[in-house]
Amino acid sequence: MATKTETVADDYKEKYGFSDSTADYVVRGTRGLNEDVVKEISRLRDEPVWMEELRLKALRHFLSMRTPSWAPELGLIDYQSFYYYARSTAKSADSWDQVPEYIKKTYDKLGVTEAEQKFLSGVGAIYESDSVYHSIQKELEKQGVVFTDTVTAMKEYPDIMKKYFGTVVPYNDNFIAALQTAVWSAGSFVLVPEGVKVQMPLQAYFRINAKNMGQFERTLIIAEPHSEVNYIEGCLPADELVSKGYTLEPILAIDTREDVVAESGKIASVTKKFIHPYEGVMLTIVPQSRGNSFRLTPEHPVLAIKRSTVAIRKSRNGWLPEASTAKLLAAIPEYVDAGQLAVGDFLVYVVPTEVSDNSSFTETTLRILGLYLAEGSISFNKRLNLDVLAFSFGKSRKEKELAYELRDLIRSLGEKASVSRSRGTYYTVVTYSKKLIDLCATHCGIGAATKALSEVFMQLPTEKQMVLLVNYLKGDGNRYLKTHDSLMVRASTASRTLAFQIQEVLARSRIFANFSVRKGSKDKIKGREITRKDQYIIQYTESPRWSEVRSRGNHFFVPIKRIDRQDFKDLVYNLEVERENSYLVKGFAVHNCTAPVYSSQSLHSAIVEMIAKKGSLIKYTTLQNWSKDVLNLVTKRAHAHEDATVSWVDFNGGSKLTRKYPSVYLLGPRAKADIISVAYAGSGQTQDTGGKAIHLAPDTTSKIISRSVSKDGGHTAYRGLLHIAKGARNAKSTVRCDALLLDDRSTTATYPYMEIQEDDATVTHEASVGKVGEDQLFYLMSRGLSEGDALSMVVNGFMEPFAKELPMTYAVELNRLLALEMTNSVG
Repeated sequence: MATKTETVADDYKEKYGFSDSTADYVVRGTRGLNEDVVKEISRLRDEPVWMEELRLKALRHFLSMRTPSWAPELGLIDYQSFYYYARSTAKSADSWDQVPEYIKKTYDKLGVTEAEQKFLSGVGAIYESDSVYHSIQKELEKQGVVFTDTVTAMKEYPDIMKKYFGTVVPYNDNFIAALQTAVWSAGSFVLVPEGVKVQMPLQAYFRINAKNMGQFERTLIIAEPHSEVNYIEGCLPADELVSKGYTLEPILAIDTREDVVAESGKIASVTKKFIHPYEGVMLTIVPQSRGNSFRLTPEHPVLAIKRSTVAIRKSRNGWLPEASTAKLLAAIPEYVDAGQLAVGDFLVYVVPTEVSDNSSFTETTLRILGLYLAEGSISFNKRLNLDVLAFSFGKSRKEKELAYELRDLIRSLGEKASVSRSRGTYYTVVTYSKKLIDLCATHCGIGAATKALSEVFMQLPTEKQMVLLVNYLKGDGNRYLKTHDSLMVRASTASRTLAFQIQEVLARSRIFANFSVRKGSKDKIKGREITRKDQYIIQYTESPRWSEVRSRGNHFFVPIKRIDRQDFKDLVYNLEVERENSYLVKGFAVHNCTAPVYSSQSLHSAIVEMIAKKGSLIKYTTLQNWSKDVLNLVTKRAHAHEDATVSWVDFNGGSKLTRKYPSVYLLGPRAKADIISVAYAGSGQTQDTGGKAIHLAPDTTSKIISRSVSKDGGHTAYRGLLHIAKGARNAKSTVRCDALLLDDRSTTATYPYMEIQEDDATVTHEASVGKVGEDQLFYLMSRGLSEGDALSMVVNGFMEPFAKELPMTYAVELNRLLALEMTNSVG
């Protein structure tokens, strides 16, 4: 991120120290743009002759060009007013201790060193026109991964730089490309060798400090064939249970292409599974519902709300700070590394939302199934050579009435049933109905410890599920007064799966049930030694004031009661899940193990060139929050060869003007492009963004998603190009642009261009514009939110699909940037 002194709000400048008056430049050029300035830049960098000649060609081309008609404001820029070069250190450091103190303070406030220690494979920092710091993990160096600044790369890898520099974005490509090639300063150079998978992100930070400073970084990323960049965010032990929507299975047993439940409550497919040895600390997170305790490594992100963000009173006498219900219900959960969680923080329990009712269940059959779960069993009668379905009830009057009620239910279906008394005290209902035996076995299972509800049942509408549950509780449940006005409902089962399913069914009815385990033990009954099985106990109260658990939508916020740590040495497992990058562990949302990333940068006028060779994967993420007087003019382009995947994930929240249209040229068969562009425009801002997908080979696919928000007179525009060339047969593309206007002064526009030259192409395009309604704001403000907080909540909801594409760290940063914009804390 970057900004300048005069436009930063006082509180923001004080908190984040974004302007350094103590900066001491080793070299600072003169204002203006001419051949002498360009030659001086090349001389100071000790560049080869070919690079100086390329710079001069680009400059001459730029000076000969006219301002593009579709961007007239570019003609209003005084290109002679900028300093095109400033150096703050004599050389780039490879140790943080070598970086000048005033620069360290800046990047410490941005969290560079903290981020590097926690989750980065490599870090680059660009201050003004030069690289001040580059670091890469030793393990990656051994694998041949190169991550350095472009100036160093020009000296250490001259052949590679000469081969690829300017091949994706040549200097004569466009107006800004010509300027940028002439005066480019620092930037990042990344080379991933064939077959190498970088499992943590490489990240670059860019900063402008001085007034009238131009920063023109040049980034070049080359992924050799079948290389990948994966961001591993922690793992789980083999026996940890993952929700599949109708049951829970150990992560060990889940494979690719299987379905799991994601953070939204919807089903998503597993695209990859990871297994690797792990030796270190394993955390056990114990929520209020102790039976939902789960284990994972400290780095694995968990969806949570920190208690400190919703507290209204400080801790007293050893008690946790009191949480405000209003704040808790208004809070936006964020992914937090498990190691950063604390007792009292709130986890997010997710209720699955998929519903399907293609069954022939009636109220009668559901009532019978409920009683079967509680009291029924299926066995084989050798004498009659028949299966028998039996229900055992107690000796009380209530149990007797229940037995006869069940008999009548069975008879109402045209099946035979009888009631008998065992040893004169207990009541038993018996039927030999094959139809009912099959029904119970299919949808409820056989055996006390292995009973479980079927997938068909778990997808039924809530009202039908509750018919079964109410009758289950008649048999296995009991009610008692916890206090004079609080009725507690309690049930127990020997089936762990059934216990989780009951908890989920109750959650669909907006009831959060606590789940605990009573371990099995040896016992004696009338001299006979028996082994009692584990019992899984479900209990809940309909009075929420006795619990801190709160619900919003299909999420319950559940406090952490304890966090245990233990040494661990064994295999650990993780999943990559499509779309939402998340899955549920015992009902609680955790993040994907992998979200591929190459860089998160804040850009001024930049060129980013990426080359994804056969079968490789590159994902480039940008969170941009430049000061409101920065002109952000960027060309970002990638070449995707056969079976390669390139993804641009782009957020633009700062700058006076942004023009940025990430593009992917699909050069090889089955290449894939994903472009997600999001923009926020406030007072005095124009965000002109979008994306381009150029299909030049058969069986290629692309997706362009754009979302924008305008406030206080800001203007957003979507500008996109979809081109399917002749010969690019069977190409598929989806384009969607949505805009949200927060007031009547703000505006938005769309400029979609589609050029389809193949008859068998599949193309979809959707667009929408919406406004925030007064009713929405009134509703939220009536719940205790300020207008700014209410707007922030609406905007966060609108941005949610984009945020879910981000790795946890960047999603947190995005929420912070949006909150600053909504509360006018910046510029």
